[in-house]
Amino acid sequence: MAAKRIARIAALDVLLPALFGGLATLGFAPFGYYGLTLVALVGLLALWWPASARRGAWRGFVFGLAHFGTGIYWTFVSTYYYGGAPLPMAIALVCLLTVYMALYPALVGALAGATRVLPRTLWALLVVPCAWLLAELVRSWVMTGFPWLSLGYSLIDAPVTALAPIGGVYFLGALMVASAGTVVLLFAGSIPARALVVVLIGLAPLGLWYTPPTTEWTQASGAPVSVDVVQGNFAQAVKWDRDVFRTTLERYRAMTEASDADLVVWPEVAIPAPANQVQAYLDDIATLAGERDQTVLAGILVHEASDAPYYNAVLALGAGQGRYYKRHLVPFGEYFPVPEFVKTLLDGVNMRYSDFGFGADDQALIEVDGVKLGLSICFEDAFGYEIAKALPQAGILVNVTNDAWFAGTTAAAQHLEIARMRALEAGRPMLRAANTGISAIIDYDGRLRERTPEFQIAQIESQVQPRSGETPYMRIGDRPLWWASAAVTLLSLLGGLLIARRRKKAGASG
Repeated sequence: MAAKRIARIAALDVLLPALFGGLATLGFAPFGYYGLTLVALVGLLALWWPASARRGAWRGFVFGLAHFGTGIYWTFVSTYYYGGAPLPMAIALVCLLTVYMALYPALVGALAGATRVLPRTLWALLVVPCAWLLAELVRSWVMTGFPWLSLGYSLIDAPVTALAPIGGVYFLGALMVASAGTVVLLFAGSIPARALVVVLIGLAPLGLWYTPPTTEWTQASGAPVSVDVVQGNFAQAVKWDRDVFRTTLERYRAMTEASDADLVVWPEVAIPAPANQVQAYLDDIATLAGERDQTVLAGILVHEASDAPYYNAVLALGAGQGRYYKRHLVPFGEYFPVPEFVKTLLDGVNMRYSDFGFGADDQALIEVDGVKLGLSICFEDAFGYEIAKALPQAGILVNVTNDAWFAGTTAAAQHLEIARMRALEAGRPMLRAANTGISAIIDYDGRLRERTPEFQIAQIESQVQPRSGETPYMRIGDRPLWWASAAVTLLSLLGGLLIARRRKKAGASG
């Protein structure tokens, strides 16, 4: 009996949560099996159904360890191979990040256990989805946010994408949890709950049918712009090698000279040197482009003065003018929000770190052929509110990145998936230039029009149609989701505690 009990506990508290956590990752790029993510959520909610707050927290934590451990393992590559961290420190940092991320489903599990005394229909369709929604919103905000693997991204190719311009990626994620709740109710709920679920399943296709398409929110505006997205393909291991520096300059010049597009986009920090050290080269590119009425967006570092910080920047060269400084920096990558003694420790173990400057929120938009561009650098496109700062003025979105930091992993595909969601939410086409790939042109509805293979020199030349207008999500943002999820979570928790207390008193008096 003891052996059977131990086996049952191991299965319910370790093996099944871990299995479901790993399964959930398969819904994200590059796999794209979003149905498996739904299955994983059904399994997780079924495990939470009978669980106490403590056991629910543990099962959520194990789920999170497996999910994020298989989903963001690639942080080890950037930390160890390119960040210079010693192996034990790199392993420890990745494990700490995974544990931190797993705390969010653990908290949802704790709340699920604390509120299981509420009516089960309410619990499965509203309480748990809102708790998950609040957890993802908080995760996108704490320490400037790390919203990777938010559930809604797995639905980028699902038949619910028309909802993204209305509610955004986090709303899609909450809807997915609610969908899992309907399945659990169908098998474990009361007769009235099952009847309600059948009605909801029947109404769902009608709701999607009558949801306004993306074309309802934004419209084609002006003439198409000829564009050329350039992928120079310099591996991170050699990108900053001085022996490769001249090859880098020559390659980007040659690829630009070969293009007759109105707009040429280079990747993030395409030229591995501060702008003031290669000013003659930049002037040459500006002259080359200007003579052809062409604008080159060049990713590069900018260091304006000896006492000023470095900026991760995009400079407009040629016909267009202006510059963009990255606003949303990567914590523990581009800046270290730690005391000075910790930075001294990092120096002591020969781990490279840097503190970049933050770009202003009110930067002027770069304009090409009368079309304003909404720029973002690297993982800025993981935040819808960063993209919204350029809207509705911008007609085209541009993201430049360098995913070579995570070469050979799933990170580049996941990042492309995130970019597609931003284009869909904004109802704008997006040009995406990545150093080693995946570069792409994304349509306003989130669909991939063209993409490059990874680890190859490549260019994408095309005509891109600017768009005007504003989607509801870009206009309103996540504020209603914050208010609703926080209110439902708080009221549910209070209600659950009151009901549990009354039952305890009634039991004691009986």
